[in-house]
Amino acid sequence: MEKQTEHGTAQAVPLLERVLTPLVRLCGAISALLVLVLLVLTACAIVMRYFVNQPLVWADQLLGYLLVAFVMLGLTEAYRNGTHIAIDMVADKLKGGWNRLRWIWSDFCVLLFALVVGISTYESISFARLFGSYSSGAIQIQTWVPQVPVLVGAGLMGLFALTRLISRLFQRD
Repeated sequence: MEKQTEHGTAQAVPLLERVLTPLVRLCGAISALLVLVLLVLTACAIVMRYFVNQPLVWADQLLGYLLVAFVMLGLTEAYRNGTHIAIDMVADKLKGGWNRLRWIWSDFCVLLFALVVGISTYESISFARLFGSYSSGAIQIQTWVPQVPVLVGAGLMGLFALTRLISRLFQRD
């Protein structure tokens, strides 16, 4: 399998990236579906609150949980496609080895971010499970449950970033 680089030349896609891509795309699709769920739920909450005068007391809490899931499950798909936030003023002017170094640095930073988020989320989930804590509010569930998408998203992003980093370190120009 090959992909086009920004200069139009073909480049072999690493095996692990090919294995991870369907899972990344699935999480991206779930994230896109969550956008629709968030939109419908928000509209229903507005209608119920302002037109029916019967607010959905659980809606705000559920929207918060779903928003976190939406972001974390969609992160890696945005990273895979290169549609995440980037500052292009200087980066687009880099050529040759400097451009390669920029991509290596970028992948390393994404990996580091994923590790920090993943480890801290894992510790938070472990702590919540150990004490059996429940959320306050209208939806009373164990506090570790809404954190699972954060762990999944961070883990998937870390694996994908590691794959890209290794690929860039060993690719020939």
